[in-house]
Amino acid sequence: MSHRVIFSLLSLILLYQANASKSYEPKVQAFLHPIYKDKTTNLYSLPLTIGSNLRSRNFLIDLNGAAPLLLNCATAAKSTSYHSIRCGSTRCIFANPNSSCPKNTTNKPMCRKNVSTSLTGRQVNARLLRDTVGLLYTPNGVYSMDGEKISTLTLTCTDDATALKPIPKAFAGSIGLANNHLSIPSQLISMYKLPLKMSLCLPSTEGMKSYHNGDFWIGGGPFFYLPNLKDVSKIFSSTPLIGNNKNEYLIDVKSIKVSGKTVPILHGPTKICTLAPYTVLQSSIYKALLTAFVGNVKMAKAPAVKPFSACFHSNGRSGVPVIDLVMSGGAKWRIHGSNSLVKVSKDVVCLGYVDGGVNPKNPILIGGFQMEDNLVQFDLKDSIFSFSSSLLLHNTSCSVSRLFGYLVCNAHYR
Repeated sequence: MSHRVIFSLLSLILLYQANASKSYEPKVQAFLHPIYKDKTTNLYSLPLTIGSNLRSRNFLIDLNGAAPLLLNCATAAKSTSYHSIRCGSTRCIFANPNSSCPKNTTNKPMCRKNVSTSLTGRQVNARLLRDTVGLLYTPNGVYSMDGEKISTLTLTCTDDATALKPIPKAFAGSIGLANNHLSIPSQLISMYKLPLKMSLCLPSTEGMKSYHNGDFWIGGGPFFYLPNLKDVSKIFSSTPLIGNNKNEYLIDVKSIKVSGKTVPILHGPTKICTLAPYTVLQSSIYKALLTAFVGNVKMAKAPAVKPFSACFHSNGRSGVPVIDLVMSGGAKWRIHGSNSLVKVSKDVVCLGYVDGGVNPKNPILIGGFQMEDNLVQFDLKDSIFSFSSSLLLHNTSCSVSRLFGYLVCNAHYR
């Protein structure tokens, strides 16, 4: 029986059970929106429809960015549902602006707030606005509904061209997912009374050969990935998130093991970052990992390809040592060959880690490639980071097709 047929049957069963109560109306269990991977930059984006008359555009995912949305203000104002937020209004007060509003004036200025992004080394002066955002959602963790749920949210834009310049041209702007009350996930969680959690399942380049979307979840599980019909959260391992005043996503990696043998590392907070295509390591950690990996891999060496230092002639990726990130509390994030070796040509793969220099801000910065085809969850209430390790080991991936609920409904009611 094909995967699509299995998925359809499961969806129909869920719809039948809901109908049996004579009160079936799809409710938001979680927002479940596609994630795209850009082939040129190897970065990830969310296709978002901002405003009632504008087409969907791709917004770069800035996992640690504090701006709920960062785009050009002139572009934002083209929306027919755009509304500026005035100083002193309820929404402005909610945003906690950096400066107080002038008193004794009827002509209130626009509400502004300084926000941080991962793309600039300084605060960005942003203008607050109100507009609609459309996101797909799931009533059960199995399929996405066909129609987007439209919500009116507080967003940000900027007139600062230098702040927008680092955003690659492939994207219309960036969406910040830092843990603060103004982020789009936080606003939606509050609005729809969802669990204070968000999850990412980044698509891989290999997965782009067929169905290339990953998944962005706002709210809790269950999380179903075809053809594995078990809730993926059942295989989660977890470790505490480390708090800081920037609301970044940091974890405590106690050690790294290659084929079970410990690699010496410098200790410090490990940052999770979707803007780094590959994991970046402090020089001494990188060299130790490189030595251990090369000493255990069962593939012939190939000439190095920048930005990588160790490349090999591919033989089906057999004989690839497993890399374990050992976390605080003992949890292990197991990184197998699909998340260690980057395919750079038909017959050559390279170890997908980058030397970050002698004194980086974080000794370990986990990049997007190492997270691909892994479901990772950020529990923002209890400050817990959970991860599945590679879904490929469970005969599935982040790039599974989701049968839209509307198609299932049509089949059910014919």
